[in-house]
Amino acid sequence: MTTVVPFKARGMRAELKRSLDERVPVRIHREQIQSGVIHGYIVGLARDFCLIAEVGDAMRFDGYLVVAVADITQLEADPAREFVDKALALRGEELRIPAAFALDDWASIARSAAASAPLISVNMVEDEEGEISYVGQLVDIDTNNNAIILRELDPNAAWYADTGTYEFEAIGSIGFGSGYLDALWQVAGTPDGPMRPRAPVSDTLH
Repeated sequence: MTTVVPFKARGMRAELKRSLDERVPVRIHREQIQSGVIHGYIVGLARDFCLIAEVGDAMRFDGYLVVAVADITQLEADPAREFVDKALALRGEELRIPAAFALDDWASIARSAAASAPLISVNMVEDEEGEISYVGQLVDIDTNNNAIILRELDPNAAWYADTGTYEFEAIGSIGFGSGYLDALWQVAGTPDGPMRPRAPVSDTLH
C-alpha cells in the first residue's frame, strides 16, 4: 500500500515554500477544480500563484503549470521521492526553471508563458466539467475586460481564423512547454491569415 506523506499544517503557502526550497517532488490536489493529482516540483512561488514543473507517468519532465495557491486543497510530499529523483536522473532529465517568470497575476503569467514556449494552454473552469483547455498563441491581454486573447488550434493542429477571449476570473490554470503542446506546434507551424474576434469565454467563479 502506498503511504501518503502530507506536509504538516503550517499554511499552504508555507508548505509550498518548503517544497520549493527543498526541491521535493509533490502531489497537488485541487478538489474544487478538478479530480486527479498534479505531480511535479514547485519551481516558482508568489503570493497568489505557484509554478509547477510537471512530471509525467513515464518519469520525464512534461511542461509547466501555473495554479492559484488558494485553489490547492492538499499538498503531499511524494512518497516515492527517492524513486522519482533517481528515475529522472537516470533518464537524463534535468529540472529547468523558466527565467524571469512573473507570477503577479494571470496577465503576467500568460505573457511569461508565451515568452517561454510558442503555445500556451488556458484552462478554464466550466461548471461541473472541471477545466476545459484552450490551446493557442497569446495575441494580447485585454486590460479593459481583464481577459486573455488567444488564437487557438483545434485538436488536429489547424489554426482557427478567429480569436477567443478568456476572462481571468474563470481561469483555473495556465500550462506551457509540454510534449503535447510541442507536438501541436510542430504540426501546425506559425499561423497565417486574418483574425477576427470571438465572444468572451467566462463562467462561474471557482
